[in-house]
Amino acid sequence: MLSFETIKEIRLDLITISLKSDGIVYVYLKENCEINLETQAQMFNAFHRICEGKMRQFLFEGDPGVTVTKEARDNALLIEEASPMKATAVIARNTAHTLLGNFYLKFNKPKRPYKVFKSRAEGLKWLEQFM
Repeated sequence: MLSFETIKEIRLDLITISLKSDGIVYVYLKENCEINLETQAQMFNAFHRICEGKMRQFLFEGDPGVTVTKEARDNALLIEEASPMKATAVIARNTAHTLLGNFYLKFNKPKRPYKVFKSRAEGLKWLEQFM
């Protein structure tokens, strides 16, 4: 697997956001991270700082136990247009993450490209088309 140099990194309590030399923003959610409205606002601000005004591709990965509140899922659509996300790949390593990612896709219907994958390689390959 290719490894890219970290250009810039922001660490929140349970989240690491890294801009890599491939131009993709990698978001890693640590075990038992709950994305609620407060966490979402922190992430949103960090995304803007790391992207410096440019639209970027995002790859989300998480440890087991990552959850997203209904309020944060609903709010994600409201802030989507103001986000620096050009396209989003979500890596789902377990059934719960697959269900959560696909539920968001089906019921919230994001306006920007968004897809759930079982592996990082698949997600990165898909994001390439948005470079």
